[in-house]
Amino acid sequence: MSAKEKLKNDIIVGMHMHLDNNAQAILETVIIKAIQNLDIKELETLPATADDTNQYIMQLFDAKKAPRLSPKTVEFYKATLNEFVSLINKPLNKITESDVAYYLQIKRNGNTNTSLNNLRRNLSAFFTWLRKEKIISENPCDAIEPYTVVEKPIDHMEATDMEMLKKGCSHPRDRALIEFMRSTAMRRGEVPFVKICDIDFRSGKLVIFGEKTQKYRTVFLDNVAVYYIQEYLRHRGVSENSKEPLFTHLRGDKTKVLEVDGVYSSIKDIARRAGMDRRIYPHLFRKTTATNICRRGGSEDAAGEYLGHAPKNVTGKHYTYKGDRYVEQIFHNFVEAV
Repeated sequence: MSAKEKLKNDIIVGMHMHLDNNAQAILETVIIKAIQNLDIKELETLPATADDTNQYIMQLFDAKKAPRLSPKTVEFYKATLNEFVSLINKPLNKITESDVAYYLQIKRNGNTNTSLNNLRRNLSAFFTWLRKEKIISENPCDAIEPYTVVEKPIDHMEATDMEMLKKGCSHPRDRALIEFMRSTAMRRGEVPFVKICDIDFRSGKLVIFGEKTQKYRTVFLDNVAVYYIQEYLRHRGVSENSKEPLFTHLRGDKTKVLEVDGVYSSIKDIARRAGMDRRIYPHLFRKTTATNICRRGGSEDAAGEYLGHAPKNVTGKHYTYKGDRYVEQIFHNFVEAV
């Protein structure tokens, strides 16, 4: 890390608790312009002690990287890092490949290879960020090979599972929720942010903000989903122009949004009442929708486009425009109830 970068980062860390993300981004731009033509002599690179170094790095992470990630991702990264640091007890800018290998070897007791790969992925993402910040020169995780994982068949619901699930719906909200999840294939963390007025009830179009991608994308409700959502809204006594959350609590304050845990619990309760002997969870609807798209003749790229996955190829990312009409065509061809 150069002296200029150290100065910039020190100011950002110092102001982090006093500014929101937008103001912080503006501050960083101002600092970069202000120090561009300055010749700053380097006296030190990081604090002297291991504890101070790690605290500084984590403060920098909170100020610069964390605002660009979802709270859940930040929580996973920090849980892994805290455990890693407590075990290795070294400055994060001095970590070696053998340190990472030792940590993963210790964690092999009681963990599956999938869990170990998740820990490795968290550490690798963090050290990649440190490398980009020029705090380290190379990522110590690069030479650590992922653990072998036996690929299981992709979990999904068959048509009979969906029909059985419907039998567990005891309230208009239940049926509206499962039809909504089936049609939109949204992540459960995205559901609480949907307001009634966000839905175009004529076309079924709904523009949402992706929880994971941090981008807007378009999904659709078919006629079946619209019908049951309208039934639910009539039961609630609210109009289609209401700014209330689409899904709310059934007891207490009935205008209070159904949060992420509530979405999970509601679907779990529907499956329990239906007497289903398999696990039903919100993400299963995404997997089922993707599976159905491919079964009905759609490509994996089409499935990824509808689910809001980022394109992996250069052409898809930078050269091929795919607007709402393309997503709508995928919906009508492969997702819409027939």
